[in-house]
Amino acid sequence: MKLFFGFLFSLTFLFCMSAFAQDELAMLSNPDSISEIHPDSTKITRPADSLSLRTFVRDSLINELITYSKTFLGVPYRYGGKSRAGFDCSGYVSTMFSHLGVTLSPSSYGMAGSGRVVPDSTLQPGDILFFVNTQRRRVGIGHVGMVVEVKDGQVVFLHSACNGGVRYDYLSSAYYKSHYYRAERIPLFDVE
Repeated sequence: MKLFFGFLFSLTFLFCMSAFAQDELAMLSNPDSISEIHPDSTKITRPADSLSLRTFVRDSLINELITYSKTFLGVPYRYGGKSRAGFDCSGYVSTMFSHLGVTLSPSSYGMAGSGRVVPDSTLQPGDILFFVNTQRRRVGIGHVGMVVEVKDGQVVFLHSACNGGVRYDYLSSAYYKSHYYRAERIPLFDVE
């Protein structure tokens, strides 16, 4: 099923890009058609600039990631888990990103460095949050989550917690705020 939706999304994206490219070629090959459409125009105006197109694609992918991630709400915590039978934190995040074809390390520590560190003031859905000193026997990065919403300065994230499985939490809650380390944005979502 995952492969089917990935294929369907890729096919839709390629179709849209193909249609966009054909429109561009038609306009370039027949300059008179441009003046018919835009009689006052002395230059070709593109339907969307490159940044707008990349932003549109990024937003579509983030929406797909979050929609898919929400389907796992309530799945129990399982150490080393990477399926509906149970997830640990890094298993959940890496499995969600693999839905988009992005390969991340299966460990929270190994996942660090997969993207560009972003300031807290610029957090957006799809960013990965890293937490430190969350395990009794290990110091350092030990937990990850994924931002799903930023509203009125409140960051909401999804993660698989050992006390509740896949669930929402606020970054501002006392526990997570005290263990928060940094956020990273993977290259696929880093369009600006």
